[in-house]
Amino acid sequence: MADAKILAKGLKLLEELAQSARGKTALELAQLIDVHKTNVYRYLDTLIDARYIKSDGDGHYHLGNKILELGSQILRRMPLREAAHPLVVKLSADTQMIVHLCVLDGPDVIYIDKVETQRSLPVISRIGSRASAYCTAVGKALLSGLPTDRVVSLLREFPPVRKTAATITDPLQVLEEIKVTAERGYAIDNGEHEEGISCFAAPIRGYGGDIVGAISLTGLKREFADEEAPARLIAAVTKTAAEISRELGYAGRRGT
Repeated sequence: MADAKILAKGLKLLEELAQSARGKTALELAQLIDVHKTNVYRYLDTLIDARYIKSDGDGHYHLGNKILELGSQILRRMPLREAAHPLVVKLSADTQMIVHLCVLDGPDVIYIDKVETQRSLPVISRIGSRASAYCTAVGKALLSGLPTDRVVSLLREFPPVRKTAATITDPLQVLEEIKVTAERGYAIDNGEHEEGISCFAAPIRGYGGDIVGAISLTGLKREFADEEAPARLIAAVTKTAAEISRELGYAGRRGT
């Protein structure tokens, strides 16, 4: 039991460091994981020796390269990412927009691939990061594959909060958005997650037909307002999602 508690504290320490861009001091970590500072130093020394964390020399600790190595190994072993990556690259090149590939994890989406354009856009996503599913196009596409009672349960446990002026926070409206997404086969984020940023996303299906991921096109909101842009971009992202689904063995009709 004691060893299990120590392991749990060590994992919590890593999670806290993962959420901090500037790193944490030993005192800050001791307070966050609720242990004595002396014990924190023991944890830190062990994790440094194993290369899971590193010190920048000014008393702050950060995640180490070992974490990156493990994460890279996980990504390489993901059939979805492996099958999708060439098509993700092609979609970005064809549309000149950022393309994201995501999976669902509870109430969140996790970005498992991202291809950027030469343009600089104020988008905060990165591979391995999370975002709330209810206010992202990829999230709505992923949630559209869940039973309604499961979505309701998630919204109750993790109530929607406002991210921008356009964020939908009424659970009933979120449910309606997900229903519409399931019916039409694609999702829209109209500046709901980041100000001035819009997305179109489509679900990806695995061999058995279940939704296993989602792919999105991301750009400035004004780019999506062009009269011809929506139809062109929706067609591109749904076509790519269908191609990835077929790569995964999904035998649904073409274009689904």
